[in-house]
Amino acid sequence: MVEPSSAAPSFGERLQVNELASIPDEPSDEILYHHKVRLVESAKLLWGHREIIYTLAERDFRVQYKQATLGILWAVLSPLATLAIFVAVFARVKAFPHSGIPYALYAFVGILCWSFFASCVGAGGSSLLSNKALLAKTQFPRECFPLETMLVNALNTVLSWIPLAILFVIFGRAPAITTVWVPLFIVIEVMFAAGLMLTMSSVIIQMRDLQQVLPILLSLGIFMTPVIWPFTYIPDHFHVVGSFYVNLQVVYGFFNPLGPVIANIRATMLLGQNPTWAPLIAAIVGSICSLAFGFRIFKRLEVNFADIA
Repeated sequence: MVEPSSAAPSFGERLQVNELASIPDEPSDEILYHHKVRLVESAKLLWGHREIIYTLAERDFRVQYKQATLGILWAVLSPLATLAIFVAVFARVKAFPHSGIPYALYAFVGILCWSFFASCVGAGGSSLLSNKALLAKTQFPRECFPLETMLVNALNTVLSWIPLAILFVIFGRAPAITTVWVPLFIVIEVMFAAGLMLTMSSVIIQMRDLQQVLPILLSLGIFMTPVIWPFTYIPDHFHVVGSFYVNLQVVYGFFNPLGPVIANIRATMLLGQNPTWAPLIAAIVGSICSLAFGFRIFKRLEVNFADIA
């Protein structure tokens, strides 16, 4: 029988007592936890949990109208009420030309686009706080919560297109053949809204005051977006200095893709015109940047969601 060459250290030898003064207040830089963001893997994981988004969206869509007397009709009546206010206030304002289109049609297209965006950012921004009980007990991707809110608002927007079809009948008009471009514009808006929604939801859960500020910003945002006024008010040949000119529509489209989206939906659906590509391409780039930035910020901050919710 071979004896061990050295005896195992006793309990007293293994126990080391350090003075409290020798314990550092914070961990060293070498052992700090750095959360790495892998967007491709996160996107694949999110796609694998898409059924959860559908389930949560179905739950919220049912609850949204369960206690309401008129039920799902509110999805139709709400944009119509906004349209009535716009027509009463702005229909006779000559400073807002609408290219011979009936103002109700002109305004309603902008209202639908803005309502979808504002409801996604507003409700999606506080979605993590609204689901904090599930947030602490579940393991699926946290971005499912704001994305299911977007899906609910998309369903409401689809229902809101019913009054638009009725308005076409009332005014004896029909969508032009160039309406085939509208799905592209919708994709641009969805990417922009999703990016901003992910950013706001990840920041609001850590800075709760923004939950009160966000509705104010959205209320002001409708006047900074061509919902009431035409997109052509923004110059496409702005003189800066000397022989240098800037297309402000392109600059605006990058930072607020909703402008080119609303303008091109009106032009293609109501006037039968082709898309205006310069600001639209800027809107595509801006919406992709918004989505990539929002997704990255969300994944970077999500490690703290369950602890601070």
